[in-house]
Amino acid sequence: MIFTGFKRKSNQIFINKNWQELLEKSSVVSKGDIKNVLIIVNNQLEKEAIVKSLSEILKLPQNNIDTIIFQPKVKKEQRDLGIITPKDFGWNGKVPTQKLENILTKNYDLLINYSKVDSVYVNLLCLHCKTAFRVGFGHLNKNLYNFIVKCDPTVLSLFHTELIKYLKILKKI
Repeated sequence: MIFTGFKRKSNQIFINKNWQELLEKSSVVSKGDIKNVLIIVNNQLEKEAIVKSLSEILKLPQNNIDTIIFQPKVKKEQRDLGIITPKDFGWNGKVPTQKLENILTKNYDLLINYSKVDSVYVNLLCLHCKTAFRVGFGHLNKNLYNFIVKCDPTVLSLFHTELIKYLKILKKI
């Protein structure tokens, strides 16, 4: 129990020291329009609704939208559903390669973090994903994202409206 706090602290120290270097290493040059998206969500129900909504808004097929489900605690029977938890992370910024191998090696045009809580482990995932453009909510770590939408995380329609508006202005879509 006490080691979970030490592990979280070691990962936070790693992020504080290396966030700029990791961002530069994981940044990818976009070749135009958004063709593939990675989203980070809190649960399976959110995932389905968000993927459907983003698919319609960005006019992308749903198979071009990859998801990572992160939950702070998971019951044993749910562990096989591909849910990432703090137990899946190592010390000093190590990210699980078994569960996320195909996601961490693929290049994305857009990463959207739908997390309702600013978590050290979600920040590590964001830093290790190779992506051209990162988007998050206003309550998240502002150093890790290219674009922040300051709104309530439960109001997804407002978030999506603002996201589309600014992606058009930035000529990403």
